[in-house]
Amino acid sequence: MKKFLTVLLVLVMVFSLAACSSNSGDNGGEESTGITAEDEVKMAEIRQAIGLLFDRNYIVEEIGQAGQLPASSFVAMGMTEPDGSQFYENAGGNDGYIGYYDVSKEAFEANVEKAIEILKKYYEYDESTGKFTNFPTLTYLYNTSEGHKAIGEYLQSALSAIGITMNLENQEWNTFLNTRKAGDYSVARNGWLADYNDPICFLDMWTSTSGNNDVQFGKGNHANLKLYSIDLTDLGYDLNVTDGTWAETYDELIAIIKSCTDDTVRYQLMHRAEDMLMSTGAICPLYYYTDPYMVSKTVNGFFSNPLGYKYFMYTTTTDNLDTLNVCIASEPDTLDPAANSAVDGATMLAHLFSGLAKWQQNDGGNLTIVPDAAQELVEGVQNEDGTVTYTYTIRDMKWSDGQPVKAGDFEYAWKRAANEENGFDYGYMFENIKGYPNDLAVTALDDKTLEVTLANSVPYWDELLAFPTFFPVREDVVANEGWNTDPSTYVCNGMYTMSGWEHNSVITLTKNPEHPDAAEVTMPTLKFYLSDDANNMLTNFKNGEWKLIDDVPTNEMAALKQDYPDEFIVAGQIGTYYICWNINEDLRVW
Repeated sequence: MKKFLTVLLVLVMVFSLAACSSNSGDNGGEESTGITAEDEVKMAEIRQAIGLLFDRNYIVEEIGQAGQLPASSFVAMGMTEPDGSQFYENAGGNDGYIGYYDVSKEAFEANVEKAIEILKKYYEYDESTGKFTNFPTLTYLYNTSEGHKAIGEYLQSALSAIGITMNLENQEWNTFLNTRKAGDYSVARNGWLADYNDPICFLDMWTSTSGNNDVQFGKGNHANLKLYSIDLTDLGYDLNVTDGTWAETYDELIAIIKSCTDDTVRYQLMHRAEDMLMSTGAICPLYYYTDPYMVSKTVNGFFSNPLGYKYFMYTTTTDNLDTLNVCIASEPDTLDPAANSAVDGATMLAHLFSGLAKWQQNDGGNLTIVPDAAQELVEGVQNEDGTVTYTYTIRDMKWSDGQPVKAGDFEYAWKRAANEENGFDYGYMFENIKGYPNDLAVTALDDKTLEVTLANSVPYWDELLAFPTFFPVREDVVANEGWNTDPSTYVCNGMYTMSGWEHNSVITLTKNPEHPDAAEVTMPTLKFYLSDDANNMLTNFKNGEWKLIDDVPTNEMAALKQDYPDEFIVAGQIGTYYICWNINEDLRVW
């Protein structure tokens, strides 16, 4: 962590507790906060109560204005069960409403009353003013964006109405990601988009060893708290834990889900995992995402997928441009496939690298997973021990420096990404491979043949192969620590190469004539302009400089829908916008 983040930790004031001598700003590292299991049970109820105070319908209708739906669960809508129903529709198990909160307009007043009654158990309440007088001051951390700011200001006002003070703190995108990841916050804006079409990608990120576990479940002080119970004997599993740690319960549950080959049972297990998550109150869903963006009507051949990735390689323009200027986000922290954890970075990586598989739009407009660096997406061979072996043949393909792409490059890249010592956020995505984490059953049999053995069958395996973490990198290239942010040292194997990176300004990608599918690429040059200023994006779109922008000012949405009906797009997206609490933060005044 850079030194300036230590200073930011002081600025991002967490909870100011006069009655508590523990270090509430600590993310639970080596120093104990003194929080007991009994305390955590109380604080879980407090966090759940806070989640009842927010009017999700107001957020989506007055702030979001892009067709979002109020969220009552963490796993997003769009994930289907074996019987065809949606996963979120079966969440929570409550009578009369779907999910863990009743998010109907009619329920809002009752939700607030319920929240106040819960909070009265722990904090002093002035009946004459209708406000709490000793609730700890909070700070809400969000990344720079007019939309995120507007939501933060609403949350602030909703809490202020009952006497809770919450300050707002915004940070530039990369700094924000690092701060949240380190647990140097109390409450933060968050969002999660599906990595592939299975609910597990919303659930496995919360294991104690996951790099995406920003809540800090099973880390720091929380690692030692014994308060979770789980009994899977009714589903045929020998797991029955009473008052266990997060690792002893949740981590074990996720491991069982990933080894389960009975879809009906697997979905029951995943609902139990979400039940555990939501019982902590540390995840407060606000709405299910849509993907609003603007794309010029002069652009043809563009498509996006439900994960939020956008594809420009097959575009043309009616005015025959040979360079397409777009803006999807601000400066990425890295364009290393193993280290990236952002959708904007994944979009660029999808142009710069060829994994074994890729997303493609067919002539009918439907999205499919098709072979890329692999000659074909083969069927796995079931082994006697229940493992499944895939054998892929690598196409004739070159790296951008002219060297051949080899099966060994995939073996090296996957083992590098999965190795726990490297600390990559998405290393856990290799858990399905036998030998995870440090002895993956991935072997280059020769330069053209890659053999992979999974611990068991995985229904979404081909989709994983199209995910950036599974892209190849070359060992001699990544030995240079700065390779992934410098065009002079950046080596890739995709349809484009990186020809320029003016930091905090623009990243330029140029068509790779050596790629085996180069003939399909219709746009010679892509310029990804770097900005998180929605007003700046819109100005450049209106004057024709940028042909696609991935954000628009919230206060302009209504006008844009009317004035640009063919260019203002609201696409479907599998994702959830939510608030996360640092589970090691101290809410006690008792």
